Amino acid sequence: MKKSILLPVDFSAHSNNAVHYAADLATQQGYTIHLYHNYTSASAVFEEEVSSDEQQIPIFKADILIKNLAEDIKSAHPNLEVSTQCERGMITETLPELATPDRFDFVIMGTKGITNDDSQLIGSTTYVISKKAKVPVLAIPSEAAFSAIDRVGLLSNFKEEEVQTVQDFVNIMGKDFELKLMHVHYDHSSENRVEDKLEVWKYKIKKYIGVTNIAIEVDSIQGDIEDLDTVPEVINEMIHEEKIKILLVTRSRKTFFERVFTRSVAKALFSHPLVPIFFTKA
Repeated sequence: MKKSILLPVDFSAHSNNAVHYAADLATQQGYTIHLYHNYTSASAVFEEEVSSDEQQIPIFKADILIKNLAEDIKSAHPNLEVSTQCERGMITETLPELATPDRFDFVIMGTKGITNDDSQLIGSTTYVISKKAKVPVLAIPSEAAFSAIDRVGLLSNFKEEEVQTVQDFVNIMGKDFELKLMHVHYDHSSENRVEDKLEVWKYKIKKYIGVTNIAIEVDSIQGDIEDLDTVPEVINEMIHEEKIKILLVTRSRKTFFERVFTRSVAKALFSHPLVPIFFTKA
């Protein structure tokens, strides 16, 4: 049975970019795509359609847009299976109910929507869905374009759930990539101890998952421990230097990264990420 991607859309430029990314990924991997839209005030505007007996039938604007979008995708990717769905409701409530393992393998969505401030698909909403969904969520930045996923970064804080994050990613993407174990810490003098811990993580991932091409990347925060504004900057610098294609993030309670992502400074990393971010639920 083919793996299936749940792809929420709002027909914005940011959303359409995520669609292009998902379509290229699905074509390469042999997956199917399910386009999903919740009606908004803009997309629920009625238009008139004439039936065969010349009756005027009102239809939603979104129904036309999503049909056209599906046709455009299939025109560019003839072998790709694409289905569509529109319904009423708030996406933060309806999509997590839809995103279950028995129906979909993961969600792909943009980090922005129709506007940067009030769209249902802004970065904060994407993160809310990633917390609620029962399947992984791949968040796509507005400028991201799909390319061979040859180098993947795992944000690590030595939590057992991180091994499952790698497993979830491998289940979807396979093992043909180099994995970078990335850790950010405050005490520069502890770097050797941190690297020793990451070596143990390398062993676990190799043994239990079978990913063998693994490297360790460690960096430190300069400044006070409460100054979390520097955390996204350091992480983004590591992403840039190591040419990371996708960043893996595990959402577990009371971890360093959970504290980071629940603060406004997270927008520097999540609302404007350099690369797609793969979230799993611990």
